[in-house]
Amino acid sequence: MNVPEKYTFKKKFVIGYYLLLILGVLLTIGRWLSVPFPDFVVINQEIHSHISNFSLSMLFYLTIGYTWLLSGVKFGYVTLLGGILLVGNLVCETLMGFMNTTDIIDAVYGAVGTLISFAYLLAAYKYGLIPVKSKETDEV
Repeated sequence: MNVPEKYTFKKKFVIGYYLLLILGVLLTIGRWLSVPFPDFVVINQEIHSHISNFSLSMLFYLTIGYTWLLSGVKFGYVTLLGGILLVGNLVCETLMGFMNTTDIIDAVYGAVGTLISFAYLLAAYKYGLIPVKSKETDEV
């Protein structure tokens, strides 16, 4: 029986993942706190108004890509997901004015969040994956 290979990450890549995750969550929470408290600004008003697109794009791609790498999904699919996120973000922020306020700066922030996640996922794929032996493959 051909069992798909599972992976784990080296410790430094697990730490890096959680640091990026915490950063994204804190930025998202900081942005959401500004809704009931308009004077609450994390960095400055310009960055603060776009930071949720950055953090949500980063968190979405990071968590799905990380899970896919652990599951043994080919890196090409992880890359394809990133490309879809970049295009989707651009389309949503430029052409879908009926659903969203048109704002190219939001698309740029989302692209940066996606690219940061891609850089982490690429490094983790090349240098951090460790195959996990299953009991089924040990019994030959």
